[in-house]
Amino acid sequence: MQFTNALGNAQISTVINEALALLNTIKTTAIATSSATARHKRQQQAQVAKNYQKELSIITQQTQKILAEELRQLNLPNNWWKDLALTSLSKSSIPLQKLDVSCLSALSASSRTASPYSQKAATLGYSYIQPIFNSYSHQRLPKFNVQQMRNFRYQTRPQLDMLESRANSYPQDADIQAEYLRAMVVEDPPYVIRRCESGLYATNGACQAEYVKALRLTGRLPRQEDMYAGSEQQLPIGRESNQEFLGSENNPVSVVTQQRKGTFFKEQVWNTIRFLIGMVLILSLIEAQLQMKMSKQKEIMPDMSEKKYRFTDVQGVDEAKQELQDIVDFLKDPEKYKRLGGRLPTGILLIGPPGTGKTLLARAVAGEAGVPFFFCSGSEFDEMFVGVGAARVRNLFAAAKEHSPCIVFIDELDAIGGTRVTTDHQPFSRMTLNQLLVELDGFEKTDNIVIIGATNFPEVLDKALVRPGRFDSRISVPLPDVRGRREILKYYLGKVPTADNVDAAIIARGTVGFSGADLSNLVNQAAIKAALTSSSLVSMDHLEFAKDKIIMGPERKNATIEENNRRLVAFHESGHALVALYTRDALPVHKATIMPRGSALGMVTQLPEKDELSWSKKQLLARLDVCMGGRVAEELIFGDDSITSGAASDVQQATEIAKAMVAKYAMSEKAGLVHYHDKNSPEAEAMIENEVRQLIKDAYERARNILKTHSTEHKRLAEALLRYETLNLEEIKTVIQGKSLKRDG
Repeated sequence: MQFTNALGNAQISTVINEALALLNTIKTTAIATSSATARHKRQQQAQVAKNYQKELSIITQQTQKILAEELRQLNLPNNWWKDLALTSLSKSSIPLQKLDVSCLSALSASSRTASPYSQKAATLGYSYIQPIFNSYSHQRLPKFNVQQMRNFRYQTRPQLDMLESRANSYPQDADIQAEYLRAMVVEDPPYVIRRCESGLYATNGACQAEYVKALRLTGRLPRQEDMYAGSEQQLPIGRESNQEFLGSENNPVSVVTQQRKGTFFKEQVWNTIRFLIGMVLILSLIEAQLQMKMSKQKEIMPDMSEKKYRFTDVQGVDEAKQELQDIVDFLKDPEKYKRLGGRLPTGILLIGPPGTGKTLLARAVAGEAGVPFFFCSGSEFDEMFVGVGAARVRNLFAAAKEHSPCIVFIDELDAIGGTRVTTDHQPFSRMTLNQLLVELDGFEKTDNIVIIGATNFPEVLDKALVRPGRFDSRISVPLPDVRGRREILKYYLGKVPTADNVDAAIIARGTVGFSGADLSNLVNQAAIKAALTSSSLVSMDHLEFAKDKIIMGPERKNATIEENNRRLVAFHESGHALVALYTRDALPVHKATIMPRGSALGMVTQLPEKDELSWSKKQLLARLDVCMGGRVAEELIFGDDSITSGAASDVQQATEIAKAMVAKYAMSEKAGLVHYHDKNSPEAEAMIENEVRQLIKDAYERARNILKTHSTEHKRLAEALLRYETLNLEEIKTVIQGKSLKRDG
């Protein structure tokens, strides 16, 4: 009790109050500093920390001197600090947060609480008082013997006491604080939270981690924003350091990934190696698949179709059939030719336009000879993979040798037999052609195998391919003439039921330039038209309809044409027909119509009696007269100002005919016997134009005279076209004579 009364001395109270007031001043300064602007915050914080350290040093020195002097005068007994901790200071009204608590812990003597840190308990900082004790007593004072009421689980009491002593002795050493907090976080998480939030101890990332762990254990994790609220002045790594570590809404954490030195190059090398290995595996897989595909290709077999073609199935190409008869005889009896040392051509090249029957001829040869027939197209040997085309050629001829004697037909030969070039463009195509050349006439002979090729462009074939010993026999298969067309039409008409009025000769005359395939299509279209009209037989009308549809396009029966336009077209077409009827050397008129077809509103069809191999000057002049008949009719009936653009095609055709007569056919006295090209001298061009203009002018005058002379017939024919729309030659002659047609009867 003597010590307790002595401690109540006014001098001790005065010293403590002065220390507390100075600490409050420093705290207030730190709080004010925290409200400074963000731009000067760091500078002010550093300055405040420096001032704080200086003031703290002054307080420590003053407090040590005052307390040492007072304690000497008191003559305190031994262990006086225990009574101090258990009595006076524990009952003091000084709050714990106002003093720097070090390794000394006070236990409240009050029976109302057992907490190690009562709201009224306080101790005097041992870090400040210890030098005073050293000056009073020359030996180190023992630490407080505080009766802790904690439940120690993993640390023994001496170990925790040692860690607590070190942490309180070195409050500015963050590593020591972290070690102590790590030991206490499991034993007493609330104590760790209060110690960290007091703001009296240094902190680092490890301390913050233990603080967060304590918050998690107590379920108070949201309180991390209030961490170290009062330590901004005392320690430079207080709340600001905590925000930088944990981050906040206004101060997000920036994460930068940094690779170790030397790993980038290693990773690049490893990625390159993996890429190369992957590519090798992929290419190996593709190569294996290709090899499997090529090895699994179906075996090349001859055409096994039951239908066998004969020469009777081929019409209109009698000359080509006669030449191929020799091949048939050779295949039937090859020893007949070998006895006399004869050798038939190894390859036969069929040349001609599309649709003339080249493939049909090759099939007929195989059918007549009774030998296997191998069919392939030139485009089948063209592949994107190198060597595939040559391999297919080898496989084809290997199969042909197994089935010899036989016929190998290669359609569209120009696809692989084109002229070779020295560039590197598509070198695999040259490999295919080279393999074909070797198979045709190489080291191994291909006896009893006849190669037949077909092409539309013989001029593009390689010279090595058409030399003697390979494709050395060339057979032309041209378009059929009028006799050939008649035979072809009879052949196809024999397969359909026809009416008695069907005349194949008339259709043949009107189908100049038609191939065998075109004529087959014509008969098929006529049969379809007969079926649509519910006819039991194919009539001449059906054939005419099919021919006009192929040449001019389908009828536009639903086209809306005004009456004045129909009348103009009728007189226009009547002019063409009358000029053709009354002009010598003009082609005979076959039909006149004003039914729209394609882009034409009407037309007059003329049929030659035979195929014209050449044209005379009289015939060309007659064609000019017929071309001018339409324009002259418009002028005579409707006036010069009412002519239309309907004569545009007539004028174009007349200009081409007249220019050909002057520049190509040498049918002009002024031009002479000279062939003029497209590029001529200005004088020659002017002369040609004058001659062309004069020829057309003369034709115009001749047509005008005819229509003026036969104006009555002109009007009769136009009125008949307006009524019947289509008239044939007999009907035209009947109408212009003023007689009525049988349709009216």
